[in-house]
Amino acid sequence: MTFMRILFAFGMIAVIIGAAAIAGEEQQGSKSKEMTSAEMPPMGPPEEMKMLESVVGVYDVEQQWRMDPSSEEWETSTGVATYKMILDGAAMQHTFESQMMGMPYQGLGLIAFNRETGKWQQTWLDNMGAQISYYEGDYKDGQMVSSGEEKWQGQTYLARITVYNMEPAGFDWKYEMSTDGGKTYYTSGKAHYSKR
Repeated sequence: MTFMRILFAFGMIAVIIGAAAIAGEEQQGSKSKEMTSAEMPPMGPPEEMKMLESVVGVYDVEQQWRMDPSSEEWETSTGVATYKMILDGAAMQHTFESQMMGMPYQGLGLIAFNRETGKWQQTWLDNMGAQISYYEGDYKDGQMVSSGEEKWQGQTYLARITVYNMEPAGFDWKYEMSTDGGKTYYTSGKAHYSKR
């Protein structure tokens, strides 16, 4: 019985010492983490997001697709895209609705600027692929070019999205694929967005 009491006493001492040590670390950590407003990293929407404000709106979309790079035949369809700023301007959300291969097609994407990496980021999810795609890239020479790795029916390929000819009335969009690790790309989708 005495032995059990000694073990219990040592156990309680260890718990008290451990708790005191943790409290001391937390208190010291909170002191070292205190920053003045001048030392705070930038917060909120990056300045670069302002360049997308003119894109906000609803667009009529004329698009063309082809699955075979050697084919000269394009499948054409129309759709409606909506762009809006969200999260106090920290990101842009876009939705798209159309018909593809005779089926209703719906998609949802996000665009943001990562101030830590200096890169534009995009995600895309639709009711056909049912997976989130991620692209990263740059804006230069009047074009936003983003790329990422895609998987489709067990195959991996590189995809590149280019947005160009950006005017108040609309813009052009191009989707390219590479199956040789980025050595060559072929255009599998293209579209023109006309602002309502």
